[in-house]
Amino acid sequence: MTEVHVAFLWHMHQPWYLLPEAREAVLPWVRLRAAKDYYDMAQHLRRTGFPCTVNFTPCLTEQLRLLAAGEIRDPFVPDGSREAEELVRAGHIPLPLARRGLPEAPNLARPEDLWAWFFLAWTAQTALEEDPRAARFRAPFSATEGDVEALQSWQGELVRAVLPLYRALGDSGQIELTTTPFYHPILPLLLDTEVARRARPMDSVPAFRAPEDARAQAERALGHHAEVFGARPQGMWPAEGAVSPEALALLADLGVAWVATDGEILARTLGRPPAPEELYQPWRLRLAGQEILVVFRDPVLSNLLSFTYGAWPVEAAVEDFLSRVAAVARNWRGSAPPLVLIAMDGENAWDHYAQNGRPFLLRLYQEVQRRFRPTSVGDYLARFGPQRELPGLWSGSWIDADFRTWIGEPLQNRAWQALAEARAAVQECPDPEGRARALAHVHVAEGSDWFWWRSSRNPTPLAPHFARIFREHVAAAWRVLGRTPPEHLATL
Repeated sequence: MTEVHVAFLWHMHQPWYLLPEAREAVLPWVRLRAAKDYYDMAQHLRRTGFPCTVNFTPCLTEQLRLLAAGEIRDPFVPDGSREAEELVRAGHIPLPLARRGLPEAPNLARPEDLWAWFFLAWTAQTALEEDPRAARFRAPFSATEGDVEALQSWQGELVRAVLPLYRALGDSGQIELTTTPFYHPILPLLLDTEVARRARPMDSVPAFRAPEDARAQAERALGHHAEVFGARPQGMWPAEGAVSPEALALLADLGVAWVATDGEILARTLGRPPAPEELYQPWRLRLAGQEILVVFRDPVLSNLLSFTYGAWPVEAAVEDFLSRVAAVARNWRGSAPPLVLIAMDGENAWDHYAQNGRPFLLRLYQEVQRRFRPTSVGDYLARFGPQRELPGLWSGSWIDADFRTWIGEPLQNRAWQALAEARAAVQECPDPEGRARALAHVHVAEGSDWFWWRSSRNPTPLAPHFARIFREHVAAAWRVLGRTPPEHLATL
């Protein structure tokens, strides 16, 4: 039977949570995801020796670096704001205790208990199960100030360990580390928002065009990644898997060897559902005298892990996954072994799995190693290369193969218009230093998250916080230029 190569690409991302000139993050997700999910994911890889690809966005790794150095913090700590405590009590920053194997907290009326259980809920499962310090907290207890301080210190240790863990895994050759444009912008939209009409011609799309910013976001990401992890990445996961011919031509020009995106992009490119020999093989794309390799994720398998398997018994979920991969091998007709790519967020899914996904992932890794050939994307490409050449490329993302999640709705379009006004003002500035300082704020505001949370598809009680970060960086750009921000910016 044909040997199936299985490549997991874990995408680790958090947006930029710092306000202009601030040393305090508006929301705590960098710290919490680091202490719970990024640490756990690294430990699972260390334990099993499983090879894969891990993608870090630079706006995340830079905040991790600043956190580890003690240069930034967030207010979600015992001496933080009342607002932070209220968000935790209201469940907007959840405490997933039962799924972690922790007893349900009996009463969170006392601040000491609230914060003790908060830190426990956001501690890596590996640490909870293997560190002797966890024994004190395996049953309901009444927390002391000393307990809270110890748990907070423990969480800090986990956060500081994250980047060194992944760098060591990368240095060993076990994993391949890749990047994304710096602040996680939708690269095709930065190049020209008119690209959104290719998939949805009737949508209302505000004009925004900043190819210089697209290049700067990608170029800065490549340099930052080399600083953090010690080597320039060969591959890139474009934010939200968003691609266009123009965006990939830019990345090829910067020396990016390969990109990954969604299988539905391949289907739209071909004008039909791809055959297995098309979905599970890398492709060469030639653009403007450059070439870049493109791999397409299996959307069914990726979405099963992201949204479905967490509700299943571990054995059933793993066996279902294995049977689907085995089916690829049975009737394989490709000239090289199949590459089954699973690409997904590497943090959010585990909230919905028992014990933060640890039993599932350890079993999955072990079984994939036993039955198939796990690999990184780069290692597969080095061995087998592309087998086919793309005739072109559809413009879209891993959500519905279009850009509708980030542009086209009134609230999103108003934000794009405000961004375009600020970007035009920067362009008019005659002072190079002032222009560069203002542009730094514009780059933050180009991140995809601010538009994601303005979509009617993605309601969240935290939307005002995301809107504030966007608004204040756009306003800061105007002020750096010595100009008053437009009044309508305050209503966004």
